[in-house]
Amino acid sequence: MSARYLFVCVALFLCGTLSAAEPDAGKLTADLKAGGDAAYQAADDLADAPADVAIPALTEALSSDDSELQRRAARALAQFGKDAHTASPVLAKLLDSPIPKVRAYAAYALGKIGNGSNKALPKLIKLITDEDPNVRREALEAMIEMDADPDVTLPIMVSVLEKADPAMVLPVLSEMAEKGDKAIPRLRKALQYEKAAYWACLVAAEMGPDAAPAVPELTAVLDSKDPEVRMHALIALGEIGPAAKPALSRVVTALQSDDVPAVKYSAAFALAAMEDSQATEALQKAAEGDDAFLSLMSYYAVAKLNPEDKQKMTTAATFLVEAMKNENPNVRAAAARCLANLEAPAEIVQPIIADALQDADPRVVVNITDAIVKMGPQVLPKVVKGLKNEKMKWVSVAIIRQWGEAAPEAVAPLTEALSSDDEQFQAEVLMALGAIGGKSAGAIEQIRPFLKSDSRTLQLDAMYALGRIGAPAISTTDEIAPMLSNDDPFTQFAAAWSLAHIAPEDADVAAKAVPVLITHLTDASQEYIPGEAAHALSLFGDKAKSALPELKKAAEAGNESAAEAVKLISM
Repeated sequence: MSARYLFVCVALFLCGTLSAAEPDAGKLTADLKAGGDAAYQAADDLADAPADVAIPALTEALSSDDSELQRRAARALAQFGKDAHTASPVLAKLLDSPIPKVRAYAAYALGKIGNGSNKALPKLIKLITDEDPNVRREALEAMIEMDADPDVTLPIMVSVLEKADPAMVLPVLSEMAEKGDKAIPRLRKALQYEKAAYWACLVAAEMGPDAAPAVPELTAVLDSKDPEVRMHALIALGEIGPAAKPALSRVVTALQSDDVPAVKYSAAFALAAMEDSQATEALQKAAEGDDAFLSLMSYYAVAKLNPEDKQKMTTAATFLVEAMKNENPNVRAAAARCLANLEAPAEIVQPIIADALQDADPRVVVNITDAIVKMGPQVLPKVVKGLKNEKMKWVSVAIIRQWGEAAPEAVAPLTEALSSDDEQFQAEVLMALGAIGGKSAGAIEQIRPFLKSDSRTLQLDAMYALGRIGAPAISTTDEIAPMLSNDDPFTQFAAAWSLAHIAPEDADVAAKAVPVLITHLTDASQEYIPGEAAHALSLFGDKAKSALPELKKAAEAGNESAAEAVKLISM
């Protein structure tokens, strides 16, 4: 664009010949009441209208019987942030909606409104164990954005977790842990609240080294009167690893003098993970004591501190394998954790760990899962059997997903598992097939129907799976392409991402997908989206040259994938 042309445009704009179009709030308000597509578009457009007109109209739309209009109205209200606080009571009612997408967007909007929606907290907290993963994520995010007083939220959260279906607790704890730095202040506060300390220790253990700022609070929790809490505090310190060394002397004291054996076992585990040789003498003394299991835990720790000593390693492995058969679930849990971290002889531990996956205690299963994942797909035949077991299917699919491309033999049983009537399980299976990647090509025809599912989650996961499969899924592009114009921005992104991975050489596909990907280079809704959008653009090569200006801006802003995309597209 020439300087002269730019000058003329600016002059015309200032003179009123050109003007930025403003939404006709009156017409939009009328359309909102008309119903149907006109109302949907009006709800979207009101997000850019003056707040004094838009907020009351959108709030009224929340009471519609149309769930799609409710969703769009909630999404639009979120754009006004705290100014939309008057909508909070109605949004709070929508948290009880039977429609997951309505609950999710209501929670999202309440989070954006912030402190002005604190009265909705009890309902939001209940949603952290919702059966829909999108609802759980939005509820947790809303709680963080609202920055509510932990003294108010913690008692409610504890009550909710204690009453929840055990199958839902593990995903909730994982999602809490995934909040990373955002979760640390609340984690530290929770560790100081007696009734929340147990759950906080579980979250800290899931976070691992990222929970290092909470070491002082975890150390203080070792004075708890509840042995279960002390045990899990020690496990959390062990998962934090060397960064937990400030707690060393207190952990040694637990090893030497705690009156509960399981706590001593966990102390030995923590000392091994801290990798501090100062603990060797205390561990060696514990290994020579009368408590057989404390001996094995201590032998394990000594082996970890002396990894080159094969005899100590074999001795520890033998004791740990035997401990997997113990009747005490806490003993088995500690043994599984150790096995996951010990480079023990595979021929000794593999058969026992695979069989132990049948344990009914979810806490033990989580620990065993870690051990099996680290053992690798050689135990796949036994793991896939769990896909047909109602209690074990979630663990089995999670293990296979973590193995990813190394588990192509799982494609056939996973494909069969797609026939399940459980939508959440189907979603996890689709993600596992996607993790396996191109070797899941045999499942394409079974994945295809999910592109037309009424479930947004299943649609998204199907596009992910097909995108990961890549070129073999070329026959699905005509079914994915229409989703580029979906009214949900994330669905648009998912479709463009999938098409870029499936048909990067197709100029027609590129012409449709590239503009969508460009818009997501600045999408801040999820931190990974800008990078994934840039990488997807790079797959189109020179067919994405129109994206270069925005990619260069993104690269300057620190998007490394954008910088790489600029190089690849410019070649």
